Amino acid sequence: MTKWSLALALIIAAGAYSYRFGSQLAEHEVVKAKEQIATLETEVAGLQQQSAALATDLAKARETISGWEARYQREVPTGFVREMMQLVQQKLEAGADQERLAFLVSAADKPRVCDEHPETKRFIVTTELQEGGANDAVSFGERSITVTAAGEAARDSSGNLEAWYDPEKPLTLAFTHLGGKTVTAKGALPLHYSVVSGDNEFRFTALPGARGFLTVTADRCDYP
Repeated sequence: MTKWSLALALIIAAGAYSYRFGSQLAEHEVVKAKEQIATLETEVAGLQQQSAALATDLAKARETISGWEARYQREVPTGFVREMMQLVQQKLEAGADQERLAFLVSAADKPRVCDEHPETKRFIVTTELQEGGANDAVSFGERSITVTAAGEAARDSSGNLEAWYDPEKPLTLAFTHLGGKTVTAKGALPLHYSVVSGDNEFRFTALPGARGFLTVTADRCDYP
């Protein structure tokens, strides 16, 4: 009985020790887990703060980009405005007067005053076979502008040159001012071109006429 009692006491003691040791170990693990949880919560809070800061920075960056895009749309011309700015730059580089260009732009919104009845005349187009003559030019605006034309001779079915111009081919119109200055326009018919002479602007339209002839209509408007 004494041996059995001693063995039972040893078993109970071992169990108690094991329970106590296990409890201490579990408690240590719980404390360690709580520390890890606290550390992770701190890291998560830090990451959340970083994420919020990054979101704020991203919103500011997007706002900045939107501002630059809006400024680009306002200040960088496109389409027709861009073409006009390029044209103005070309005119300035060619020696055009800045004040004159500014005046023309400011006058663009004024209503145009034009003659009620455009003037139409016809003349012969010169070619490599058709030299100039009495009917190879017409004048408009009390002879302030003289118009002539040169084209490519037509060909017959055999390919031989004819004495008149080919209305299907491009031709060159020459507009000569009273003082001798000449400007030209080249292209296929119908051909449109505007010429300024003093306080007048002539808008010309060239169309094929009778064989060998060119019909030109001039619409005169006040300028600017």
